[in-house]
Amino acid sequence: MNFLGKNIRHLRKKFSQTQSELADMMGKGQTTIGNWENGVSEPNVEELLLLSNYFGTPVDILLKVDLSLTNWEIGNAGKDDKKNSVIKEYDHQSAEMSVVKEPEDTNFTYILGRLDKMQQQIDLLSTKLKGK
Repeated sequence: MNFLGKNIRHLRKKFSQTQSELADMMGKGQTTIGNWENGVSEPNVEELLLLSNYFGTPVDILLKVDLSLTNWEIGNAGKDDKKNSVIKEYDHQSAEMSVVKEPEDTNFTYILGRLDKMQQQIDLLSTKLKGK
């Protein structure tokens, strides 16, 4: 199950932000943020990475864990410094879906490399399907 829309809403409220404020930060319209939260549409990969960095929450957590049902906490130095937030605590409950642990050396370049490889595989499969 994908919890992305629900988690965007949850984290936005945790940061005491309106849809318009988040939209301004992302360079989008308020309707776009509302559509993401309601599952009408989803952010693209670049937007997803921006949300992940902004909220200090790994992409896999944004997608696979219902944050409103956990004790996931975002530590931030203050309202004006949300971008530099760090993860304080996450207690994985047994009833939740398991989350794959990321390698210790995970960084933005690593993630982009993995996404590029995934896109190549998708393109290859798409080409094969069109040939049938």
